[in-house]
Amino acid sequence: MKEGTLVMQGLLCVLTRHLTVTQAVTTIKNLQSGFFDWNEARIAQAQEIIPHIASRAKNGASLLVARDIKTYLQEVFQQSHGFDLEFLRDDEVAAGKFLTEMIFLGSEASHYLLWVANDQELPISLDLIRVFDRLGMIGRTTSVKKGRASITPLVPKGKDLEFAVTFGYVVENWCTRQKPSCWECPLVGECPHGAKVHKDWIAQQERLAIQRERDLEREAALAKKEDARRRRESERLAKKFKQEREKSERKRLAEEKRKAKEKAKKEAEKKKKAEAKAAERAAIRAKAAAEKAAIAKKKAAVAKAAADKKKAAEAKVAAAKKKAADKKAAQKAAAAKKKAAAKAAADKKKAAQKAAALKKSAAAQKKKAAKKPAAKKKAAKKPVAKKKPAAKKKSVPKKKPAAKKKPVAKKKATKKKATKKPAKKAAKKPAKKKVTRKKR
Repeated sequence: MKEGTLVMQGLLCVLTRHLTVTQAVTTIKNLQSGFFDWNEARIAQAQEIIPHIASRAKNGASLLVARDIKTYLQEVFQQSHGFDLEFLRDDEVAAGKFLTEMIFLGSEASHYLLWVANDQELPISLDLIRVFDRLGMIGRTTSVKKGRASITPLVPKGKDLEFAVTFGYVVENWCTRQKPSCWECPLVGECPHGAKVHKDWIAQQERLAIQRERDLEREAALAKKEDARRRRESERLAKKFKQEREKSERKRLAEEKRKAKEKAKKEAEKKKKAEAKAAERAAIRAKAAAEKAAIAKKKAAVAKAAADKKKAAEAKVAAAKKKAADKKAAQKAAAAKKKAAAKAAADKKKAAQKAAALKKSAAAQKKKAAKKPAAKKKAAKKPVAKKKPAAKKKSVPKKKPAAKKKPVAKKKATKKKATKKPAKKAAKKPAKKKVTRKKR
C-alpha cells in the first residue's frame, strides 16, 4: 500500500497473516467506509467487523481476522493513546523503542513500519542489533546510530526491506530478548551465542532428563506410596463404612425390635382390652344367660312344680278314679258275685223247689196213680197254685240288690269333683306369680 497512514500500514501487516495483499487492502478500505473512525472499529463487536472482511473464508477464519483487527487497534490505542503513529517519522530511536513494545504487531511488521517511516531506509531496531550482536557480527551496543553504522555494510544493495523483515521474523520467532530458543533457530550453527545457548540447552535438557527420571522415580515412589496410602485409606474407609453399616444395621435392627416390641405391646394391650371387653361382654352375656337360665329354671321349676302338682292331682284323681273304679269293680264284682250267688241260690232253690215240685208231683202222680182219676184232677190243680208264690219269691231278691248300688256311684262322682277342683286352683296360682315377677 503506497498511500496510507502508518496505522493502516500496520493493519495491512496484520491482515496479510490471513489474507492476500489485495484482500487486505480491500478490507482496510471497507473498514474505512463502514466505520466512522478506527476507534469505532475498535469498540465494535467482531460480528460487526466480519461483513467488511474481503474474504471467501468460512465464518471461523473471518472471525479470527476480525479479532486480530480489534486486538491490533486496541494495542495501538493503549500504546499511543490514539490512532496516530505519524510521530514515528520524526524520531527513529523513539520509533524503534515504541515498536519494541508492540508485542502483537511483532518485530517483522515493526521493521516494515520503520522502513516506511524512514522513507524506505534500512530500519534499525534494538532487536535487530541484539541479533547481530549474538551472531558476533557487530559489537554490543545500545545505540541505534552505531548499530546502523555496523549493520549497513552487511546488507546487500537494494535488499534493505527484505533484510529487515527476514531478521525481524528471526527476532519474532526465536531470538527473543529474555528466553531465546536458539536450539530451534536456523542460524544456530553460525551463531556463537546460539551455540552456547544450544549447548547449555542440551546440558539443561540432559539435566532435565535426569531430573525427569528422578522426578519420575520419585513420582513413581510417591505414586506407590500414594497407592498404598489410598489402599490403606480405602481399606480404612471400607472398614469404617462396614462398621458404620453394621452399626446402622444394628441400630436398624434394634429400632425394628423396639418397634416390634412396642407393636407387640400395643397389640397385647389391645388384645388385653379386647379380651377384657370380650370377657366383660361374656360376663354380661353369662350373667344375662344365668339370669335367663335362672328365670327359665325358676319357670321350669314352677312349671315342673305345677306339672308335678297337676300330675300329682291327676295321679290322685286317677288313683281316686282307679280306687273308685276298683271299688266299683269290687262292688260290681261283689254285686255280680252276690247276684251270681243269689242266682245260684235262686237256681238251687228253684231246682230244689222244682225237684221238690217234681218229687211232689211224682208223689202226687204216684198217689194219683194209686187213686182214681179224681185224684188226678186234684193233683193237677194243686201244682198250678203252688207255682205262683214261687215266682214271686224269685223276682223279689233280684231287684233289691240293684237298688242298693246306686248311692255308691253318686258318692264316687262327688269325690271326683272334690279332687279336681283343688288341682285347678293349684295350677292357676303359679301363673299369677310369674306375671308379678315379669312386671318387677
